[in-house]
Amino acid sequence: MFQSVTESLAIGNIVLPEELKEISQKGYKTIIDLCTAPENNQLKVDEVEKLGFKLISIPVDKQKLNSEILPTFMQAVNSAPQPIYTRCASGLRAGVMTLLTLAIQENWTEQQYLARRDALGIKHQSGCLLAAFAQEYFQVQSV
Repeated sequence: MFQSVTESLAIGNIVLPEELKEISQKGYKTIIDLCTAPENNQLKVDEVEKLGFKLISIPVDKQKLNSEILPTFMQAVNSAPQPIYTRCASGLRAGVMTLLTLAIQENWTEQQYLARRDALGIKHQSGCLLAAFAQEYFQVQSV
């Protein structure tokens, strides 16, 4: 999956070298990989760099979300060469982290965030920890 979120940000779950090459040909300069080592789905640094990407690994474990994850991700987005492709195993973590970054940068309400999430087709299952993480962010902001 590859979905453009803005002109400089895209999300998805691509891992195959030939698909990564297509992303490179679209002009993307950085890949942020949110997969954790236990998933056995992290990109290989040498393969990614051979295609001309800068690879930033920010392992995001849905079971261990904390207040440091989003600022770390935002710092990577703000300092990395753009455009940026953010990926994880399903694209869900990539979508939530990217949309929360945009929500902060553009001062979105929770309703604006949800509308963009729905427009991208990002679906949360019942009891999803990422959905709770995003909801908690907006609850803290409204206090």
